Amino acid sequence: MRKIFTLFSMSMVAIATAQTTHLTLDEALMLGFEHNPAIAAAQYAEKAAHRERQAAIGLFMPKVSVKGAYTHLDKDIKIDLNHFKTNFSGVLGGVLNNPDVVAALSPYLPAIQGGLSSLLGIDLSYTLQQRNIAFLGGDVVMPIFAGGKIWTANRASKINEQRVKQQSLQVRGALTVEIVERYFGVELAQRGVAIRREAVAVVEQHLHDVAMLEKEGMAVESERLYAEYRLAEAERDLRRTELQLETARKALQSSLGTERRIEPATQLFLLNKVEPLEYFVAMAKLHNPQLGEVEQLRELSRMNLRLHRADYFPEIAAMGGMVFCNHQLSPLVPRMAVGVGLNFKLFDGLNREYRAAAARLQLRRVEALEHKAEQDIALLVEDIYNRVQAMLATISAVERSERFAEEFLRAKRNAYREGMATTTDVVDAVLNLSRTRFELAQTAYELDVALARLLDASGISELFTQYLHSSTTKFLL
Repeated sequence: MRKIFTLFSMSMVAIATAQTTHLTLDEALMLGFEHNPAIAAAQYAEKAAHRERQAAIGLFMPKVSVKGAYTHLDKDIKIDLNHFKTNFSGVLGGVLNNPDVVAALSPYLPAIQGGLSSLLGIDLSYTLQQRNIAFLGGDVVMPIFAGGKIWTANRASKINEQRVKQQSLQVRGALTVEIVERYFGVELAQRGVAIRREAVAVVEQHLHDVAMLEKEGMAVESERLYAEYRLAEAERDLRRTELQLETARKALQSSLGTERRIEPATQLFLLNKVEPLEYFVAMAKLHNPQLGEVEQLRELSRMNLRLHRADYFPEIAAMGGMVFCNHQLSPLVPRMAVGVGLNFKLFDGLNREYRAAAARLQLRRVEALEHKAEQDIALLVEDIYNRVQAMLATISAVERSERFAEEFLRAKRNAYREGMATTTDVVDAVLNLSRTRFELAQTAYELDVALARLLDASGISELFTQYLHSSTTKFLL
């Protein structure tokens, strides 16, 4: 049974190892940009905006349509003049009954009577349109002048496309910060687990030693109890860190859009200095995508105002139509027509005036928001920059604390060997060194994340890898 359990454990470890992928931070960023759903959504938004721009270009083109119809009337449309024959016959008969007229027209009377008979025999009804009609035709409408509406719509679609691109840059910048935070979060948790495991092992060894000394009467019970207390505390911290590591790994997998177990291959790093605050503020004004989006919104508001002003101009279009084929369509109906149309709105209940006024107020609103956004971004950059500077100032102090903790532990171990220190002193020194080492890793993590956020606020998040690979960068071992 034990052999089966051992083989099963080995197979599970092999499967877990096969699914584990070691990635550098550069590779993790590339993987995230390729598989993260937020990036895919941003790409779809860009494609949709591009299609809308193409649709706006089509406003310059003629509109060609094909139309067909079938109609059944309750009866034919006719013109019937047969009732005029009866009236005419009565009038003519009265004239011919006059003896004087007959005597005057006697030479022509046979011809008149023959012509009258022929006239009365003619059917004077005419069908204008039969009751069943079908036709297939088409028409073309070409805009000539629209008061600037078509040009404004095209300009607005182009601006909207740029606005969507700025939104995509915001998504990429936020994802960069998220991946850096979670990638180094896994690295920090791994370091924490390793540091605390080492501390637990050392405290366990000292607990074993003090238990042996207690049996021999060379140590008191309080020292053993204190070592047990500190061991339980160290094991609790280790368990908490292990749980944090599992959570951090799942979060990183979510950001990268993968189910594989990711092991960081890039260590936490420290910097000596960064550029001055003025540099990042200037970069933010030029490249921050939020400011870029607000700028595009301002331009869209201007286009909206122009669009409402275009309502004051007439619309002129050329048009033409033709019937390709028909069934029983009256020959009186023309088969082709061309012309020019004019539409000029004179009065619409002040609708245009109020809409134009609303568009002007909307423009003023966006301009005010743009000014506030510039101030907010500058304050955000300054706040993050100050945090980075605070982390840089903390690093040297934490490094000195680590060197002191190492030296203090060495001194306590030497004193313990010579009987000048107790197990309690050594255990405290071990745990103090463990805490100091983790504090240095925590400071490096906070610095790296703060740097990523500073670059994102400045609109230059893609430069994070340049700081990572700088010659002055110091990696934690």
